[in-house]
Amino acid sequence: MKDVRNFGILAVIALAIVAIPTAGRIADLVNALLSLILAGLIAFFVARLYRERRIDVYGLGELDRGILYASLAGIVVVLAGAQNFDTTAGALVLLALLAACGAGLIRVYQAWRSY
Repeated sequence: MKDVRNFGILAVIALAIVAIPTAGRIADLVNALLSLILAGLIAFFVARLYRERRIDVYGLGELDRGILYASLAGIVVVLAGAQNFDTTAGALVLLALLAACGAGLIRVYQAWRSY
């Protein structure tokens, strides 16, 4: 019975989005706000993680620290532009770039574990 009620609520919301003329824009606004909140939470998590592990990061050495930063920045840039890779060749380039960034992270992890 609870599932039927929840389905009914979703159906009413979907009907409102279709029937009300500006509801699509409101839905886009809510989507953008939720995306900003999620990005802020991720940034907060990364900043807190960095503050807790700052000594480990500086203990890596310059080369490994550079690889770490480049790999993380590469992942962010590739995922930000992922919607532009809409062809088969683009998808292969996307996967190759993500694999290269992943390999860099694995190398840094192995160097960190060796200390």
